[in-house]
Amino acid sequence: MLDHLRRIVVEGPVGSGKSALAQRLAQYLHAGELPDGARHNPFLERFYREPQRYALPMQLACLNQRATQLAQWHAALLASQRMVTNFLYARDRLYASLTLEEDELALYDALVARMQLPAQRVDLVIMLQATPSLLRERIARRGLAGEANIDEHYLQRLTEAYGELFHRYDDAPVLIVDTARFNPVDNDGDFRTLLSRIENMRGRKAFLNLAAP
Repeated sequence: MLDHLRRIVVEGPVGSGKSALAQRLAQYLHAGELPDGARHNPFLERFYREPQRYALPMQLACLNQRATQLAQWHAALLASQRMVTNFLYARDRLYASLTLEEDELALYDALVARMQLPAQRVDLVIMLQATPSLLRERIARRGLAGEANIDEHYLQRLTEAYGELFHRYDDAPVLIVDTARFNPVDNDGDFRTLLSRIENMRGRKAFLNLAAP
């Protein structure tokens, strides 16, 4: 199943379940997994406590991680290895624009241009959606200390920015999945439904929403 898909990205805001789904997909497809490494960012927890103070070092540390990860992604594909990841490089600019001041964002953009990172070639993006309140509930439930200070206002801005990004994104087909009543990580039936929807997907954009009439 899904033999035509060699490069799969699972995306979504913090709390959407993208990391767990990427891991399950990688295991099911016998693919390599490339985590985004966010939890290894030394500034992330401090950013959640003091966003204005630590936004720039947090974003620069993430950019440094991406340089390594994109090189690994490219090397794996050259070796014909199937890959699944939980980050789309295009989303990094989204986070930068939400968190950085104007002069900091200009510096960030200049560094990105100078680094000339390799393109992230992708066959499919699975975009996980959830409301800000549901994201907040999930974040609270998993109880990671560094995420305790994430507020719903930030999640509102984040979900809106994700919506805008994938409204215009056209570099790969996108399956947008509403996770309000759909849990492909813990529910085997939902996981099979997801696989079937991917297998039968046609066109550049598709939706999976079990709550829809």
